[in-house]
Amino acid sequence: MLVLYILREGPKNGAELMDAIDVMSHGHWKPSPGSMYPLLSKAVEENFIIRREDRRYELTNAGLEEINMFKTGTFGKAETVHDILTEIDSNLSYLEDLTKEKLTPHLTMLEDIRHKVNRLHETLNSSAGDIN
Repeated sequence: MLVLYILREGPKNGAELMDAIDVMSHGHWKPSPGSMYPLLSKAVEENFIIRREDRRYELTNAGLEEINMFKTGTFGKAETVHDILTEIDSNLSYLEDLTKEKLTPHLTMLEDIRHKVNRLHETLNSSAGDIN
């Protein structure tokens, strides 16, 4: 299902699919060629994808229908403030589980985010004072 979901974005070869899974799992899982290519062959046999002449795989209508059978919500970006905050909370939980070594290269970005959150918090607090 994950491969089919990724192929919704457009055709990809096996290496690109493995890299996409690696990114989506935040580096926790990168499939090996020994697991990816047999899976792709099976998906071709089942007519969920086709292998094009340029060696890239493309989703078929049957593959798209398969994804839609399991669709429980919208794929894509959060649409409401609540959805956005829920997604941020989930991502923060992930970051809290990382080791210091993995986070240290991103310290500047984390500081920038902290400043933005603090400004938002201060704005909300000053607005609450205006209401009272």
